[in-house]
Amino acid sequence: MHDLPLAYPGMRVGLFGGSFDPAHEGHAHVAETALKRLQLDRVWWMVTPQNPLKPQSGAFAKRMKSAKAMAHGPKMVVSDIEKRLGCRFTYETLRQLHRLYPGVDFYLVMGADNLANFRRWRNWREVAAAVPVVVVSRPGTGARERLNAPKNWIFLAARDHPQSSTAIRKRKRAPVAKASRK
Repeated sequence: MHDLPLAYPGMRVGLFGGSFDPAHEGHAHVAETALKRLQLDRVWWMVTPQNPLKPQSGAFAKRMKSAKAMAHGPKMVVSDIEKRLGCRFTYETLRQLHRLYPGVDFYLVMGADNLANFRRWRNWREVAAAVPVVVVSRPGTGARERLNAPKNWIFLAARDHPQSSTAIRKRKRAPVAKASRK
């Protein structure tokens, strides 16, 4: 396939998937923490065509653009690889990537806020067994989520970054208050 991200045997690549609706500094914080702390060669921001566990996402092109605006530096690669491969679920993506990139060490990167829904992912056990899962702390997540995670996962404590896509979307939908005249 043309236009897929480059990776070579022996490389360590973080897979950071999401709707990125919109991408924000909190996403960048998670990706950069994993990149630095695990000494990854790249982090691929995989913009999903549609997260099956979320309501309809915004326009794909707009979400790609927002991810590109947040993914700073040459080691951050924004990709539509899931759309190109026709993958709807993470387990399908991982199967395809292992087939296409033999010898590449992949790590699934997520913010700890995703742990609450992880067991709702299709074939979550396969995902947990297929690659090391890297969980970066996020505001409002703590010991309870960590206790429910498989024992072989990698947890990275990091400073809390408060931004969330949900909060950003809510602010955009909120009516603007008009200044009162006195």
